[in-house]
Amino acid sequence: MNIRSPLAAAAVWLVLSAAAAAGSTAPPGASLYDLEPKWTNQDGASVALASLAGKPVVLAMGYTTCKAICPAIVANMMWIEKHLPSDAAERVRFAFFSFDSGADTPIRLRLYADGHGLDLARWTLFTGDDDAVRELAAALDVPFRPNDENGFDHAAVISLLDAKGEIVLQQRGAQASSDELLAKLSGLISARN
Repeated sequence: MNIRSPLAAAAVWLVLSAAAAAGSTAPPGASLYDLEPKWTNQDGASVALASLAGKPVVLAMGYTTCKAICPAIVANMMWIEKHLPSDAAERVRFAFFSFDSGADTPIRLRLYADGHGLDLARWTLFTGDDDAVRELAAALDVPFRPNDENGFDHAAVISLLDAKGEIVLQQRGAQASSDELLAKLSGLISARN
């Protein structure tokens, strides 16, 4: 399914957001990978969300200059990665999508990954235009807005997608335990064996 019209994109956002808010999985076929906007990764390559398909994905939205909740979000994602069984780590992707389309260039994303010791064999950092950011944030039900300090106020949400891009679980809050998400992710990995 390709999403070519704003009305169709809005329908996907509503379905995904309602499912995430209810704590359940999205209906079959409601995949984030159906969203069309292109993103640019830390290597400067233009890619679609569907480039993440084929493996479970742990993803979040934030921005590299954030001093408040983004470091906690990334730390939680790194904790999940660290606690995966060693044979499972290669079967999971981690993705970080920036709110800051103006400042978070591919070079800045690469420096951020290097500075945090993110293994780019498993991690991909993305920047996109304002429309792409708004579409993804709406689909993930991650409210955000620019603030007066040249940053963004936003929710702390880590999402787990299955290999088809369907939301399986969302962890909300910077202080939330990642145990449930790790357990669900481990189940997805085991089911793929």
